[in-house]
Amino acid sequence: MEKADVIFLNGKVATVDEEFSLAEAVAVKSGWIIAVDSNEKIKKYLDEATEVIDLQGKLMLPGTHDAHMHGVHTGLSLSPLFLDVRFPKVKKISDLQEIIRAAVKKVPEGAWIVGMGWNEMLIEECLAEGRTLKKWDLDVVSPNNPVVLNDYGAHRMVVNSQALGRCDISEKTPDLPPEAGLIERLENSREPTGYLNEWGAQVLVWQQVPTLPAEEIEACILEMNRELNKYGITSHVDILGIGGNQLIRGTWGEKSIGIYEKLAREDKLTARVSINLLAGIDGIQSYQAITEGLEKTTLPDFQDRNWVKAETVKIFGDGGGWLRENNQVVGDHGRSTFPGETDLAQEKELIKTIIEVHRRGWQLGIHAIGGRTIDTIIEGYKQALEKYPRENPRHFIIHGDDMTVENAQVAARYDISMSVQAVAAYQMMDFMRLRFDEEYGNALFAWDVYQKAGVNVSNGSDSNIFSLNWLEGAQFAVTRQTVSGNKYRPDLASERADVIRMYTINGAKQEHLEAVRGSIEVGKVADFQILDQDILMIPPEEIGKTKVVMTMVDGKIVYKNS
Repeated sequence: MEKADVIFLNGKVATVDEEFSLAEAVAVKSGWIIAVDSNEKIKKYLDEATEVIDLQGKLMLPGTHDAHMHGVHTGLSLSPLFLDVRFPKVKKISDLQEIIRAAVKKVPEGAWIVGMGWNEMLIEECLAEGRTLKKWDLDVVSPNNPVVLNDYGAHRMVVNSQALGRCDISEKTPDLPPEAGLIERLENSREPTGYLNEWGAQVLVWQQVPTLPAEEIEACILEMNRELNKYGITSHVDILGIGGNQLIRGTWGEKSIGIYEKLAREDKLTARVSINLLAGIDGIQSYQAITEGLEKTTLPDFQDRNWVKAETVKIFGDGGGWLRENNQVVGDHGRSTFPGETDLAQEKELIKTIIEVHRRGWQLGIHAIGGRTIDTIIEGYKQALEKYPRENPRHFIIHGDDMTVENAQVAARYDISMSVQAVAAYQMMDFMRLRFDEEYGNALFAWDVYQKAGVNVSNGSDSNIFSLNWLEGAQFAVTRQTVSGNKYRPDLASERADVIRMYTINGAKQEHLEAVRGSIEVGKVADFQILDQDILMIPPEEIGKTKVVMTMVDGKIVYKNS
């Protein structure tokens, strides 16, 4: 009988197999699971060289797959010189100014200061005055250093006067087409306010900020891997490509793809990565920019696609949301990120792009917040699959905040998946719901309904926008209680086993890798996490406080809580 390198005994092993069965012990050989059974049966795989880990009754789960995040960017955000300006650190403009003032003292005069996280809905003055941040909010504490601060979702930014001058953004700068973005100007003037929206506008700034050299990108990836492992995350998605070369110091660019592959070959990665390609040149979302970007994209020869792969194209269907016509609560229904003078023209351009990218053989993952975006994407996927049938492309919708039961029923028929972020709903549902009438808004994020309709729903963090702590998201999914303590339609909550599936096997299915990971079964990789509490049994309000005791990737311990 084959002997194990490592065996785990005396645990509660939630295998997340088809029946969600439980076991006591697991045997691992060369990074792969060779047995899952009772303590006595697993002991047959033991010899003098086998490491024995006593789980002492603790719960073992498959490693978490973070189905949507920005990995290299997360690594950058862990740097001490990257400013965290999220709530609750920033409740008032004076809080923001103190953070910038402290940063100015640490860098030379003229050096760039960058950060992310502000939300005008959670800043007292902005909420009272009905505005976003402006350059004058920053200028008073940063007269000699250019400052660039993205909002919590990264689609918007505020910069100070120094940054505007350094980037030559002035009254003379031409306005951008709507699909590229917005340079906001003072009323009755062409003077920029310092507020910019979407990637085409942001590129005007980021192209002047030095991109990270290869060694710093490598450091970002390794630091990010360590942070993932602390939360039991053993695999993740990253959004990278030619369209991100000039965004956020290059941390969204194609250089990182080769560095991931280099680190994998050097056996330095401690989390597997599936790369979604950001193809639109300069971040622009249009048929021309995306197809041109795909034609210019060159990828490394991936040695082991179970460690690094890039088979998906990421498209932004909207920014903050493109709402349906029947929404009577919000006056401005927004627009798609795609060009077009009318909603119908934008729909046509987006669907045309979906069909072409599908025709070229790619899987698609499309960012969609608003209902009109979701409707359009599903119609585009449907047309693409009917015109160019192929087996299991598993196209998916990212976020899908305004998904409906009707959307889910169509999505299930065409094997269209969802990649959602429960931790975002935990943080944001209190004011996201205000965009709709009360009954409808309270029923957002009804993932249990979509799963019962037959949709594969995977879950992630959207880090560095939200916390990597998947257990906070799991708590929201089973309680529908937000960070502020409000509960909305608890009858729409998900079962605990289904939530665990969202963070494990469902993510593996999204990646076409369910045969090798996502559950604790013989023949799959030895990627595990061990928790200090049994989240299947404790009060649901305690799930988010649970800690990861140990994380194992490829049969090796990569994190241990001391």
